[in-house]
Amino acid sequence: MSLQLDEKRKEQMASNAASSGKGRWLLITLTALVVAALIGWAYWRRGAKAPEAAAPAAAETTGTVKFLMEQQWRVHMMLAKAESRQVTRQISATGRVIPAAQNQAVVAPPVGGLIAGSGLPRIGQRVGRGQTIALLRQTPTAAEASQIATANAQLRIEGTRFEAERRGIAEKLNAAKAEMDVAKRDYERSQRLYARQAISQQKLEQDEAGYKVAEAGYNAAVKQQEALNASEQNKALAPITTATSYTVTAPISGTIVKVHKAMGEQVASGEAIVEIVNLETVWVEAPIFERDLEKLSGRTRALFTTTAYPGTEFKGAVVDISPVIDPQKRTANVIFAVPNGGRPLRIGMQADVRLDTGESVDAVVIPVAAVLEHEGKKIVYVLLSGEEFERREVTLGNEAGGRVAVLTGLKAGERVVTQGALQLKLQELNPAEAGAHTHET
Repeated sequence: MSLQLDEKRKEQMASNAASSGKGRWLLITLTALVVAALIGWAYWRRGAKAPEAAAPAAAETTGTVKFLMEQQWRVHMMLAKAESRQVTRQISATGRVIPAAQNQAVVAPPVGGLIAGSGLPRIGQRVGRGQTIALLRQTPTAAEASQIATANAQLRIEGTRFEAERRGIAEKLNAAKAEMDVAKRDYERSQRLYARQAISQQKLEQDEAGYKVAEAGYNAAVKQQEALNASEQNKALAPITTATSYTVTAPISGTIVKVHKAMGEQVASGEAIVEIVNLETVWVEAPIFERDLEKLSGRTRALFTTTAYPGTEFKGAVVDISPVIDPQKRTANVIFAVPNGGRPLRIGMQADVRLDTGESVDAVVIPVAAVLEHEGKKIVYVLLSGEEFERREVTLGNEAGGRVAVLTGLKAGERVVTQGALQLKLQELNPAEAGAHTHET
């Protein structure tokens, strides 16, 4: 009986052990499935967030830009506070450099011919007033050659006539001189005889009168000879040649800016060969709105900057204000004289003009480094929050000491980006690539 109980207990224990083993394996399997699910979910979440972390938010249409703190540290971003100050109101315009009056010359000869000589000056070459520009060789046409031959024949006839007249006057002059010498000796002898009372006074007076008549005849012959010589000098008795040369010279000192002809080319009368500009003083022509014209005078201070020399300011003064207003633009062209020592300004250059009006206005002042160009306009980036910035279009005024006045678009107390503004612009234009590298340190 006890043996049967032991067998039953063993069977029950084996059954319990088997049930326990199956449960353990089931638990292990369930645990592995849960862990795998958790790992898969974690990887899915990480993959979903990766693109978001790699690419910051794109710029909004309002001009706002997201720029994370890590990006700001990377470019060493710096901000500046906009300050309220009273500044002199300025008038701004964009003009161009033109030649000053009397400082430009188009060299066009009054005669035609073929360009000969040693060569024409090149563009950019400096020339002095009176310097030879070109030598024109004039060759007449067949009709002109016929006219020249007829003229030369007439000149030869005239020369023969003058030569005969010259010989006749010379003979007449010699005869008059001989007659005067004889009359002079007779008069001198009569003077000696009359002193010894050997002849009468009547004889003396007759010899004196004869001498004066002979002297007058001689003087008349001398005058005839002088008149003939003078008439010969006034007449072109030299034969006319069939080929002549004409020297073209520079009317002013300056720089050659255009060459219209080449060596051996035919030039007509009044046709341009070269153009010369003196660049020591140039003019800047700029359109100014009619509402601002009353603020201009000869004492108005004008400053000019160019793209070629962004850090250089040129000074000028008002020369002329056009009496005509453009009906569409409502502007008048104003001309400024600008000294150009060293000739950095060139004809046709664009020049940004700033004019002091003498009026004081309240404006916000910020560092120049905060201002960028965007689609032809001036912009700054204003801090909205720790990682959010706003692009703001501004109107600028005076610039001095590395700071510039902002007339519109910014309020005092707002903070603008100075170092790192370029990276903000790149972030706005291409959010996926901005912040990868920087041009500022």
